[in-house]
This record gives sequence, structure tokens and C-alpha cells, in this order.
Amino acid sequence: MSLFEQPLAIVDLETTGGDPRMDRITEIGVVLVDGPQRREWSSLVNPGVGIPLTIQRFTGITDAMVAGAPRFEALAEELAALLHDRLFIAHNARFDHGFLRNEFARLGLNFAPRVLCSVKLSRALYPAHPRHGLDALIERFGLGCDARHRALGDARVVRDFLDIVARDFAGPQIVKAMEKAGRTAAAPPGMVPGAMDHIPDVPGVYLFYGAPPESTDLLPPSELPLYVGKSRNLRSRVLAHFTGSHKGGQAARMLRETRRVDWIETAGELGALLLEAKLVKQLQPLYNKQLRASGPAVALALRGGPGQEVAAGEAALTIVEIDRVAPRMLNGLFGPFRTRRDCLAALRELATAWQLCPKRIGLQGFERRTAACFNVQIKRCRGVCCGREDVRQHDMRLMSALDDLRMPDWPWPDVVALHERRADASRAERHWLAHWCYLGSESGPGGAERAGRGEPRFDYDNYRILRRHLDGLPLDAVEPA
Repeated sequence: MSLFEQPLAIVDLETTGGDPRMDRITEIGVVLVDGPQRREWSSLVNPGVGIPLTIQRFTGITDAMVAGAPRFEALAEELAALLHDRLFIAHNARFDHGFLRNEFARLGLNFAPRVLCSVKLSRALYPAHPRHGLDALIERFGLGCDARHRALGDARVVRDFLDIVARDFAGPQIVKAMEKAGRTAAAPPGMVPGAMDHIPDVPGVYLFYGAPPESTDLLPPSELPLYVGKSRNLRSRVLAHFTGSHKGGQAARMLRETRRVDWIETAGELGALLLEAKLVKQLQPLYNKQLRASGPAVALALRGGPGQEVAAGEAALTIVEIDRVAPRMLNGLFGPFRTRRDCLAALRELATAWQLCPKRIGLQGFERRTAACFNVQIKRCRGVCCGREDVRQHDMRLMSALDDLRMPDWPWPDVVALHERRADASRAERHWLAHWCYLGSESGPGGAERAGRGEPRFDYDNYRILRRHLDGLPLDAVEPA
């Protein structure tokens, strides 16, 4: 059946937040379409809880506006009659359908309409365009909207978009696109139906849990952490696990064992990366190979110094465990390396590339100060170990070889707070950082505190994350703490 050959209900909601399990509806807007006939229905809704200030600023709906509005239970019967036997259409339909399904479920009512997401429909029909949000559609097609981020105003935009779809495409093309937009991921047999319906399209961390192992008299049963991942878009990443082709191997086995999916929202990618690294180390999930704790990270330190030069035949480098070094002193080291083994492998590569003496750089014992190393015999060392090369010439090459490994200075005097915000201002976080160490994060208004500030403690993975993300930050993103 083609799009306009059936009754439609174009729905948009405003809510107190993004989690249908915890948050509540503040406004409902519906456009009913029966061929050429169009009707509208809308109502503010008293959510029974306060509306976060960030949401009030975003939608313009305040606590005072909904104080005298009906509760959802007072609207449920009328709304159910309006939506009955209609194709439910919404922009990001999972969000709107999920909220309504939960509200009806709290009243003991089942709400299971046929659903079409207009975002997915737009992607299927206009694949050349990278953006398909309402603002992108308004700009692309020159649509009018007299009340953006209000339920009925946004529902009207979707109605106008569907009219353009009917104008631009033939019926069979629309039907094919509707079929593509309606495809969903299949959850594992052991997972509760609909368990993935509420995963939001936001940055964060997701967790797969398996059935608990057999309990003992000493230990109570608990879920088995299988996997922790992160994404800029939780929903698309989690669904990709279950829609991909996994014919065998660990990925397929993990999905078969998954019984529950959980997630934690973050304000952006940096928060997701830091939280992922933390949870992998805490939970030690069965199928995570990266980010696991693997012993102390190490770095290279130069021995000696001005007036204390290291003599020929002695090691000029030593390997140090970074957690034994004060964070303020990290800038004098070279590295870091996740393990001592990684460090030794890097040293061997440098020795070959720069003709460095393995004794001088700490790869080989130096039982006799004037004894030649093995590499002298195969002409990979110029003989600093046995007096054939001047120490200063060798060490100039050594410093050049180490240049790319030098750990940089911390850009600020001490602790800073890095602010991360979503584009829609629905969530903000502060990440506390000091000397390449992650101290913790806390949410802004509308979110619960996730972690307090701790003492600086070096972590290899956090260091790599911060090195990648601190370059090019806007001036107002960081403030002294």
C-alpha cells in the first residue's frame, strides 16, 4: 500500500529528557492525514516532574506552562482513538513511539502501531544528502515552521516533507523506500523483545551482558559482562552489531550469548572514550581485548644530565614505570608504552633505523664497559660501545631518534575542567584533567553526576585519548579549576 493510500498519524512529542524509561512527555502534536483531508490535535501534558532548565530553554515549554495541563492518563483514551489503525509516522520514530508505548504501558495498555520513521525514509529516498534532521529538511526544501521544537510545529514540517515525497517520487519508489526504512535489527533469542527500542541516537557507552554463571553458596548470581563499546551514535552502533553478517567467530558467539543491552549517555565523543576505557578496566568484559589493564605502562628516561654525562659503554636510557613518576614530571620522559615488551620492541626498531648501540640504549647487558656489542659485528652499530665512535655523535642520533617519542608539556599550569556539550544543548559535561591524567567527569543540569574528581594517576589509554582530543579545542572549552 502506498504512503497516502492509508490513514496516517504524524506525531511529534516534547519531553523532559531523552530516556523513555525515566523521562516524561510535556507536549503531544498530531497531524491526521486521510488522503486530501488533514486534521490537527495537540495538547500540553503535565509530566508530574520538573522540566530541566536546558530543556525549557530548548523547547520554550516551562514548568508554569504545564502546571495546569492534563496528565497523560487523562489524554490516553482520546489519543489512543486518534491513533487507532493508522500508520504512525514521526521524525526519529523510535523516540516518539518509545515514549508513547511506555506511557500507555504504565496504564496497562498495549500500544503497537505500524511505524514509519521519516528520518529513515529521507535517507532511503535522498541518499546523496548527508543530513536528514528536521533543520536539514527545512533548509533543503525551503519548508516553513512557525514553532520549531514544539510538537505540532514539528509534526507539520514532517507533513510538508511527505507531501514533497509524494510529488517527487512514484508510488513504487516510495513503497520500496518504506520497506527499507522499516527494516529492524533482530535481537538474539534470549533477549527480551523490544529491549533495544529505546537506545537513543546520542553519544555514549553501551554494554552487552550475558546470563550469569552458576551461583554458589558464597557468591550470589550476577550478570556476566560480555562487551563494552562506545559510539557517537549509540543506537546505530548497537543495531549494527545485530544487523551485520557474523557467520562465525567470537563476534557471532558474543551476540548469541547477549541477554541484555545497557547504555550510558555522554555529552560527546571524549566523554564516551574516557568512560569506555574506565569500564573495560573495571568490568573486564569477556570479549574486550583492547583497553584491558595489562600491568604498569612504561616510558624511557635519560640517565645523567649536564655535568653527569654517561660514559661510553654504559646505558644512557632506562625503562621506568610511569605510575612511579609524579604526573608533573612526565614531560621529561619518552613514550609512553603500554607494556615493557612494547617498549623493548620500539627500542629495537630505533636501534636498527638509527644504527644505535643496543648496550647504550639499554637493550643489552654491559658487563664489560669496553666490550663491543653484537651489532658491531654485523655493522649495525658504529662502535660507541668499544671506543670506535664518539659518545656525543652517537647520542645526537639517539636524541633525534627519540624526538617523536618525547612526552609533551601539559598545556596548563595544573587542573582544568574541559566542557563538552551536545549540539542540541540537551546535555553538558565537565571532564577534570591534570598533567595528562583523567580525574573524573560530572554532568551539567539535567543529568546525574557520573564521577567526582580524583587524584592524578597516569593511565596509558586516557593519555592516548587526551592527546588525540585536546588539539584544536575552542578557547572557551577549557577553564582552570
